[in-house]
Amino acid sequence: MDKDKWEAAWEIAFAAGTLDELLIALVVRDLVHGASFDVEAEADGTELALDFFAGDELDGETYQLLLSAEVAGDEKPEMVRDFTEQMLEQMIDEAEGLVEQKTSLGLRSLEGLVFRAVPEDEERWDFVVPDWLAPDGAEVPFGFRSYLVDGDEAWPPDEALDEHGRVILVPFAGAAHLFGIPAPAEPEDEEDPNILPVHQ
Repeated sequence: MDKDKWEAAWEIAFAAGTLDELLIALVVRDLVHGASFDVEAEADGTELALDFFAGDELDGETYQLLLSAEVAGDEKPEMVRDFTEQMLEQMIDEAEGLVEQKTSLGLRSLEGLVFRAVPEDEERWDFVVPDWLAPDGAEVPFGFRSYLVDGDEAWPPDEALDEHGRVILVPFAGAAHLFGIPAPAEPEDEEDPNILPVHQ
């Protein structure tokens, strides 16, 4: 890492006792992974550039979002923490709105699926699958896909992915549930959508 860059990391717990709770948590992970922001502190004008990365784990009925940020600029951990809290609140609101528009695409027994690594040119960034389902050696979050044990076909097929902004695979109660949701909205502020104030 460059000498002017540093990292911050958090584990954020989400309730995952219901199908919708786990679905929302997975959509939040998708929204935050790869997000980049330039932020400015209102108090002193400090500017930082943040790149977020996300992974996940499941612990019983608790979903753990493993969130990290690569930060360019002065070491201001409190500023980064405050911005991250604000950003997550917005992401949760957006995820809840997207989930309200979900379309059920069916389900399969988890025992009837196998998860395999795929080459980079076959990755689908619009297919969201929990990291804990990845096979050994696969890149997460996009370097693997689910296939039918019987028939060896990709499930969902590319055609289903093409019809939705995102397709989310939610493992719950022994089954893989598929949901289609709209693509996340683009920032409305065309002048500078990534410059956000940090209220301290």
